Amino acid sequence: MKDKISHSICVFIVAAWLFLIPNQSLIFLFAQETLLSNGFAYMEDTIANVWQTIESVPFPVKLFTGNIERGLIIFGGTGSRQGAFLTDLESNQWATIADAPFDVMGVCGDNAFGPVVFGGNNNRQVSYMRRYTDNTWIAVQSAPFAIKDITGTNEFGLIIAGGIDSKEVAYIKSYASNEWIPVANAPFSITKIAGSNQRGVIIVGGRENRQVAYMKDYSENKWYIIADAPFPVIDIAGNNATGPVIIGQNRKMAYMDNYKENIWKLIADTPYPVYQITGTNDGGVIVCGKIPGTVATDSERPVRGIVLKTSVVEFTERGDLGIQDAGAIVAEWLTTSLNKTGAFEVYERLSLSTLMEEHKLGMTGLLDDETIAEIGRIRGVDAIVTGSVIKFGDIISVTAKVIDVETAKIIKSSDIKVTDINEISSGIDELAGELARE
Repeated sequence: MKDKISHSICVFIVAAWLFLIPNQSLIFLFAQETLLSNGFAYMEDTIANVWQTIESVPFPVKLFTGNIERGLIIFGGTGSRQGAFLTDLESNQWATIADAPFDVMGVCGDNAFGPVVFGGNNNRQVSYMRRYTDNTWIAVQSAPFAIKDITGTNEFGLIIAGGIDSKEVAYIKSYASNEWIPVANAPFSITKIAGSNQRGVIIVGGRENRQVAYMKDYSENKWYIIADAPFPVIDIAGNNATGPVIIGQNRKMAYMDNYKENIWKLIADTPYPVYQITGTNDGGVIVCGKIPGTVATDSERPVRGIVLKTSVVEFTERGDLGIQDAGAIVAEWLTTSLNKTGAFEVYERLSLSTLMEEHKLGMTGLLDDETIAEIGRIRGVDAIVTGSVIKFGDIISVTAKVIDVETAKIIKSSDIKVTDINEISSGIDELAGELARE
């Protein structure tokens, strides 16, 4: 066993059956408390119930993908461009790869066929690495819309979600064709997507981030809605062959293995909040958070103990930002990042135009904290998160604030400043983390 990093990994037991064939089940857990991870644990046999650990990683991890059979791929560092992979979980021998060609906002794929990343200019850039020996990133055609999430592999192609109202979905079947093919718009706004071109796509989002739907065949081009998730969903994994697996706040976890039965089955809570999941019901799942006991840096102070039920209002815009609907896009990104912190349960993102129509308010009224608090009370939430995106000279400032709906007072506020609007996306997690801290 390698020398331990500054602390030990907390091992825990998931006391539930995830899979249809228990003897073949394989659970992989990557756990931590905040947005950066620093260790892994895996279980190869739920019957023996023995955890093994990987006790070091080459750098703090922000994004990851992979599976137990083929290993892990991780990204972190500035802009999450730094990458590394591990093919043998027992060897603990990490190998680095060439930095991604742009700031990475999401990743999918596996070690057998290589990682795929998206991010960069307006979140429309996509690149993949096919062979580690070549160590070269290859760009594919820019996405037809701003990407919210990505899934798939180099083997069977990619699927993306995002665009207008986060309802657009498109896929690339092969890199040779290098063509994005749209499918029917989703029945609700998507926050996360899972699956593959081989076995269909699963999406989550909509009302309270609990709506789930799937498309089993692109030729049929039809979405099927299944039972709402038992809690607001942070992330989803799985495929239509063996069903979806979901994680939520307050350490919640559940799965569905039969669409006809249409019942979500709760799994034993994770030992601390997690914010990402990958894998399948029949091949093992991976979740990530932060190892307990880690000494916090200034950017990793503990989040508040009280979880706030929250709505996010689209950000106002000032100055020539050069991107249409920048305030709505920033609010959408922040919604996802707030859910990751464990300090917020974001139930909906509210559009400025809808609020103006519903409450007969002008733009000035919407910026008034008392008015925003009243809107929050009507919707039954604890707090409203809103803010602005302002360009002044060469500086673009994104300011966010959390407003208590009972007192109309600002609980917490924070901001990030950039010189290029395309740099905003890489600072959203930092902004959400600051709003979540005590």
